[in-house]
Amino acid sequence: MASEFEGGRKLFAMIAGVIFGVGILTFLDSVAYNNYCLGGLKIGEDPCHWGYAPNSTQPLPPGGTPPPMNQFHGWQALDGRRGLVFVPFFLSLFSIFMVNAVDLNDLKIDPDWVKGGSPGMIRLWMFVGAAAGFAGLSMSIWVHVTEFSQQPNTKDGPGIGNMLCVLMMTISSLGMWLARSYGLPNGWGDQMMESML
Repeated sequence: MASEFEGGRKLFAMIAGVIFGVGILTFLDSVAYNNYCLGGLKIGEDPCHWGYAPNSTQPLPPGGTPPPMNQFHGWQALDGRRGLVFVPFFLSLFSIFMVNAVDLNDLKIDPDWVKGGSPGMIRLWMFVGAAAGFAGLSMSIWVHVTEFSQQPNTKDGPGIGNMLCVLMMTISSLGMWLARSYGLPNGWGDQMMESML
């Protein structure tokens, strides 16, 4: 039975690692593609066929002054408030390290089980890690809605890539934590998963 639990741990860990890698690559690809397209506009080319931003070509009211045209044909780069797109990524990364530093058995009430630490402080550590993960997930949705989908002069690729990345990192963190706890003595793997193997 121990070898079956070991195989289950490896499978959970591999699946969590693949989900984590796909999430990271999704976000990096969306940012790299956005920067590639903006870089082409800066030198007078349009490799992504973006054209001009919608609000840079709208007819002006009588007596109105045209908005200043930036070097990207009206499209906005990932700077200023749009730079917040990177914060949820780092919150989720921080959460992965905090959550996966705690074993399932460390959360037990019995203080004799935890050597050299307080069960209450370990629970607090786990709570802060989980809160950071959910804060990153919530912030990724907020940044996408306010800074990308509601702005006509911003492409929403990095916002969508960020939401997918943070979601996959959260799933990966949970999967890795469950993989490390799978089959431990008095852990959830002994009762719930034994019948599935």
